[in-house]
Amino acid sequence: MDTAFIIGNGESRLTYPLDILKEKGYIYGCNAIFRDNPELCDAIVTTNDKIEEEITQAQKTNKIKNVKIITLKEIPDWNFILPQDKEDFCPPNLDTYRFWVGGSVWLTSNRRRDFSLAKGSGCSAVLHAAEKNYKNIFIISFDILGSNQKEIKTKDISRVQNNVYKNSPGYPHRDTMRPYLKHEWLYQLTQIFRKYQNQNFYYINSPEYIEKNPFLRKYFSLSDNIKAGTYSDLKLYTENVDAIRWYTFKESKLVKD
Repeated sequence: MDTAFIIGNGESRLTYPLDILKEKGYIYGCNAIFRDNPELCDAIVTTNDKIEEEITQAQKTNKIKNVKIITLKEIPDWNFILPQDKEDFCPPNLDTYRFWVGGSVWLTSNRRRDFSLAKGSGCSAVLHAAEKNYKNIFIISFDILGSNQKEIKTKDISRVQNNVYKNSPGYPHRDTMRPYLKHEWLYQLTQIFRKYQNQNFYYINSPEYIEKNPFLRKYFSLSDNIKAGTYSDLKLYTENVDAIRWYTFKESKLVKD
């Protein structure tokens, strides 16, 4: 088996029948995916203590079976930093990369975030799959942007909270997404692509979360082993269709193959 599917919990996945992925590759889920997909995943990754407790209880009561639970203990301890990167390395066309300072560079240092120190469940699942040397790794429903992006007709970026399980046990109650999160996720994903150059990565989402996210182009242009496609493209892949026109990222531009 040379394919791994990493399923995020962005709300865009509610439009896609995830069962299509069964037996097409190794399926990683994240956090509370077992609540409504108890038989889908081969492994569930969580870095959330409360969710880990919930998963453990679900195993004890046989609500989920034959699923490997991957916690921080099993995630590679790599900190997303590559040897050739200087601490202040920042790609062209980006204002921030490894570090983020909220609102203004003049704010006090306690607002400064170092993305190399974070370990969220989604990016940890991608890192685990890369370390296991899967040739093709599909990153599904990592929406990055807010949940109503499809309805916005302008170039504005939505920050409305976007998670299938928002406002449920184990998830913070928020109306909006934290502003630094898109940068954290994109930094960590891009660093994974750059480290694991011999593997192919595919970012799968609805067209609006690909075409209307300018940050994807700025980050993903750093590596040539990342492509993007829609849920329709993913279905074609599971049907062994070769002639798929993937999106590619070149010089901060989005291009169709």
